[in-house]
Amino acid sequence: MFNIVGYCPVLEDLVINKTRDDNVMILNINAPSLRSLSIDNSIGERTYVEENHAFVINAPSLEKMNFKDTFSSCLVFEHMPEVIEANIQVICGQSENFIGSLTSIRHLPLCSLSSETPYPSGTTFPYLEHLELCTCSDEWANLLACLLNDAPTVKYLKLKSQHGAHYNDPMVLWKEPTAVPECLSTHLEIMEWRQYEGTEQERHMAAYILANATCLKTATFSTRCGDKHHNVLRKLKNLNRGSKTCQLLCD
Repeated sequence: MFNIVGYCPVLEDLVINKTRDDNVMILNINAPSLRSLSIDNSIGERTYVEENHAFVINAPSLEKMNFKDTFSSCLVFEHMPEVIEANIQVICGQSENFIGSLTSIRHLPLCSLSSETPYPSGTTFPYLEHLELCTCSDEWANLLACLLNDAPTVKYLKLKSQHGAHYNDPMVLWKEPTAVPECLSTHLEIMEWRQYEGTEQERHMAAYILANATCLKTATFSTRCGDKHHNVLRKLKNLNRGSKTCQLLCD
């Protein structure tokens, strides 16, 4: 284990870029004064690694985080009540306490490539207003449903296929909520969906959001479907909208 705090007890800004030659398997960041943290640990796929690689982070004053990790097998984060902005892309089967430690977050772009919801049941994000979610995992729709339910004040929602979809039959994974999330009925004003392809699951999710987002002002869809472009957009325009003032934009 490598411990950072002993060398920089008043550290406020930290950038870590791990390399293939790095022999540190467990990195312990115990920095009470740290305010900005950027970690890039995307040197390979963890499925090809026999040893356990992990981050153990205790940074109670952290305000901003940029975290990209496709290599670690374990993430241990203490509560970070001051974080308001984070950009997260992780593949980790033991990340339950990771996003769950960011309960004060206001701006969250998230790509979670694992099949598990990356925070404990019962966690809420009462201040989250700006949510961006990558649709590249096979359970992105369920993750979105959880986030919308647990973040009652989301005003801006952006969906995008940042890394390309990896699912074959995603409809078996979508579970429509039994109750409409509070953010849809009272707060969501702007939705932006990039790389919309009009798959059955995407249409189902688009229809659900448009029908239940009663405060929605604009919904923007962009597609890369080529010859199917006009047919995809036509189906979108025929969907019911819960907001009488919602403007549907396609590009």
